[in-house]
Order: sequence, then C-alpha cells, then structure tokens
Amino acid sequence: MNHAYIIKTPESDAEIHSMWRLNHAVFAEEYPQHPAEPDGFLIDKFHDKNIYRIAWDGKNVLGMISAHWRPPFSAVAKFGNTVERHIIDGKTAEIRLLALRKDVRGTSLAVQLAVSLMTELQSLGMERLVISGISVQVRFYRHVGFEIVGEPVSENGIVFYPMIGRLDKILSRKDICERYACCLK
Repeated sequence: MNHAYIIKTPESDAEIHSMWRLNHAVFAEEYPQHPAEPDGFLIDKFHDKNIYRIAWDGKNVLGMISAHWRPPFSAVAKFGNTVERHIIDGKTAEIRLLALRKDVRGTSLAVQLAVSLMTELQSLGMERLVISGISVQVRFYRHVGFEIVGEPVSENGIVFYPMIGRLDKILSRKDICERYACCLK
C-alpha cells in the first residue's frame, strides 16, 4: 500500500490522539505489554519528558518513535546494571515506542522515523542510545547499528534484548542516513 506522509513532531490534538491510539494498538493489543484501555489510548509513562516523531498522513499516525534522556530509563528497570553501566549522564538517550501500523511494516518508515529522531538527539548532545529490543526486530536493530549487551528478558511472553548504540556510528552510516534522510515539517 502506498502512503503519502511526512515525518514530524506531533503538534495538534489530532496528531497526539492518533499517536496514543497507535501506541495502544501495538503495545496493548498486539504485543500486550500494557492492559487494554476502554478508550483505546495508551499514553506513555514518560510522555512529559519524551520527544516524538510521527509519520503523519494528514489524518492518522502511520508510525511513531520517542526518546528521552532524563532518568529513570525503562531499560534500566528491565535489565538493571547490564544497561546502567553503559549510560553516560546527560549523554545517553533511551529510544522507546517504535511502532508502525501493520500496513506500513516492511517499508523504510521505521528507519526514516529513527534517523529523524536520532539526528535531533545528536544535535542535543546525546552520544549513546539504549533500547529494549524486541526479539522479532533484533536483526533490524543490529542492521542500523545497535549491539546486544546482555541476556534477554521475557515479559508477558515477549522477549527483549538490552541494546546499546553510538549515535556517531549510526548516523555516519551513509547506507542508512543518506538513503532514508527525511525532512521535518
């Protein structure tokens, strides 16, 4: 399916509500990391400190990703010292909530969202990234430059790997960044 969209920071209530609906669809319904909510919204516990990128088609969010750099980090809660020892205060961001609608998976959208967000993180002085990499996407995360730094953890039947990435290394990869670079609105 061919979609026209822009990668941007969510600004309007419609964009934010659509983002919360996608978050719920992926992380409460598809991968049940959170309980389903009657209103179909899942607002991230770190919403007030997150920065976001969305793929917006004018009506709906097709994909989203977020990051923050102020502790606590959910990856530290999940993996403990395995991740904590890689964190440099004020220089490490946690990337969270990479979610795509099913009809846009397998496209370049995930990389476009990630490159846009990582570029901003680097401009803010971040050097390292931490993620809880879901097992079905570990190959993708490794492809863009993350490495596994410890043993996986299973939660609600979903397996996660502690992963670390260096922003300079990831963003210097021409095969990733030049090919998938996109402009923010």
